[in-house]
Amino acid sequence: MLVEGERLKQLVIDADGEVLLCAPFIKTHVIRIILAAIPANISVRIYTRWRADEIAAGVSDLEVYDLVAARQATRLLLLDDLHAKLYVAGNRCLVGSANLTGAALGWSSNSNVELLVEIPATEPHVANLIARLDNAIEATREKRDEIAAAAALIDTPDLREQPLEAVALAMAAYPWLPRCASPKSLFAVYRNPATTSVVSGTRADAANDLADLNPPKNLDEVAFIAFVERVLEQFPSFQTVLARVPGRLSDAGGLEVIRALRPTYTEDELTKQWQIVRDWIQHFFQDRFEVAPESFVVRLRP
Repeated sequence: MLVEGERLKQLVIDADGEVLLCAPFIKTHVIRIILAAIPANISVRIYTRWRADEIAAGVSDLEVYDLVAARQATRLLLLDDLHAKLYVAGNRCLVGSANLTGAALGWSSNSNVELLVEIPATEPHVANLIARLDNAIEATREKRDEIAAAAALIDTPDLREQPLEAVALAMAAYPWLPRCASPKSLFAVYRNPATTSVVSGTRADAANDLADLNPPKNLDEVAFIAFVERVLEQFPSFQTVLARVPGRLSDAGGLEVIRALRPTYTEDELTKQWQIVRDWIQHFFQDRFEVAPESFVVRLRP
């Protein structure tokens, strides 16, 4: 099951219209990840509140202002009585309880119990809330400095969350891709994590992938494959790859997709990752796609 942060990233990655982010509490390391996921040509409006006591406690960061100022077509607006959490991308939106913090979005070892529900952005209650946001004022450097000075005078318990762990941060910052080079081994490790029928390196990679996929217990192999297929379809990375398949996705095209998802990878790493993704498609989407053996072209089955 995807954590709320991954669902929010998936929402904004696919944005085809302005993105609106509305949350009383916003942490710098989280908004950096979300902004990085939004296409560069998409404008963004961010609504939050700045209260000196909350800034002093560390539940929200004034440094968000600098990240917003550095991105084109992005605005930060303040509404002192804001409590709603709303995330809109084009005609889709998520509403619920989760702020833009690591704990709220599941990117923390001490995550909160939160809920985000997807509803149409045209829903009347959403339109009503967006209209009420018109009362917000533009955040300014002067206002930021004023709140910072007031916060410095307040003696309050430090409630700031710990920075995201390195692994969690890496997973949050990049669309998910599988590690296990032998997708056929995934079910064996699911049934018996200590199985000796799978070599140790593959077993470790499979265990990591299973932890991310989070399948329910006691599935047979057919149900397991169906479950993994459904989960993979939710990942933006696989959505990007599968969107290319109705034509013909060659190895060169696959490498291009992986390069966009992992721009820091070496050519060898890109090739290996694409081969893994290609094998996962062949195994978990075998009823819909095939890999032509003579050219390794991924295509729809006839």
